[in-house]
This record gives sequence, C-alpha cells and structure tokens, in this order.
Amino acid sequence: MTLDGDRATGDSYTIAHHLFTADDGERRIMIAALRYLDQFVKRDGTWLFAERRLIVDWTETRSSTPRSPPDNTKAVA
Repeated sequence: MTLDGDRATGDSYTIAHHLFTADDGERRIMIAALRYLDQFVKRDGTWLFAERRLIVDWTETRSSTPRSPPDNTKAVA
C-alpha cells in the first residue's frame, strides 16, 4: 500500500473458487487468480474506495466430483 496524504493505492491478491452446475447437469468448479488494483480516498476521517480495477490473471474450469465422507463406523482396537 502507498499512502499520499488523503489518497492511497493498494493491490490485493486472491484465488476464487466457484462451484456450479453446468447446463448439462455436471458439477463443475471454476478457479481464478485475481488481483484488485485499488485507489482510496479519505473523506471526513473515513477511508473509502475511490476506484477498484479487477485483473484476472488466469482461470481454470474443470469437473468437480464430491468426495465421499470418511467411514467413521469402523471399530477402534
């Protein structure tokens, strides 16, 4: 983050995971690497977003099959 009086800029990075059901009924997952390039302004003592730009670095969509839950019914010796 860079601060300049009542203005500031900053970058944020994230990986987003979106599960969805496709039109064909298949469960899918879309994974995206994202960056936010933000500009902030301080007004009346409160920091506010002045501008937010979204950069998509990459995405991947693939089938997503849920895992079976672990079998917790086994006896412990």
